This record gives sequence, C-alpha cells and structure tokens, in this order.
Amino acid sequence: MRQEYLRAAAEAYANLSDIESDCYHYLNHGFDSTIQARLTDTYSTKLLNKAVPQKYINKIVCTALAECQYPINETIGYAWSGNERAAFASISKATWSRNQMSDHIEFILNDMSRNAVAARAKIQLQVVGYSEVT
Repeated sequence: MRQEYLRAAAEAYANLSDIESDCYHYLNHGFDSTIQARLTDTYSTKLLNKAVPQKYINKIVCTALAECQYPINETIGYAWSGNERAAFASISKATWSRNQMSDHIEFILNDMSRNAVAARAKIQLQVVGYSEVT
C-alpha cells in the first residue's frame, strides 16, 4: 500500500505533460474511457496536420487506441497487420493502402509508447530520489 502512495506522490511531482500522463495511464493502468476520449481528441488534432483524408481521422485514431489493447505480434512489431486494421476501421483494404493509413496508426502507437516511457522515467526518478532520502 505504501508503494502505491509513493508512486502517486512521485507522479504528482514528476511534472508530466497531459499527453505523457494520459499515455502512461492508458497503456499501464487499463483502457479508461475518459482517458481514451482525451487521447482521441489529441491524436485527431495531430492528424489534421498530416496528409490524412479528414473523414478517416476518427477511424484511424480509434483503431490505434483499440490496437493498444492487444498483445504485440513479435514478427511485425505491432498487434495488427494492415488488413486487420482496415477491417477493424471498416475501411476497404484498397483505400487503407492507398492512403497509407497504417503509417498513421504506427505514428500514434509509437508516439504513445514514447510518451508513456518518458512518464515512467520521470516517475521513477522521483521514486528513486525519494527512496534515497529516506
């Protein structure tokens, strides 16, 4: 129990950005629908700046957030193949491929992973620093 309080305190003092905190909690503490909504908004905005047909942005983001919930396939490095992603998003394989939508999924997944790792490192630094003092 003490470890949980220590971690919560460390997180409070770690100066995490909102995106780092959301990615960390989404990937490590379950797939909370409130965090999912914030991540959807964040990544939808990020994709507006990329060459993505606007009508597919929400489907791409939702597909990426759903893929996070599945184990990674060691062969391809991601949980789903392009065909599985297209099927989940209800977009034809031809449209999916032509618009290179898997690249955008991988951008989201990699960005989420980087943010979660950065958050974990900042939290760990707080925990280690606190533990050395006591």
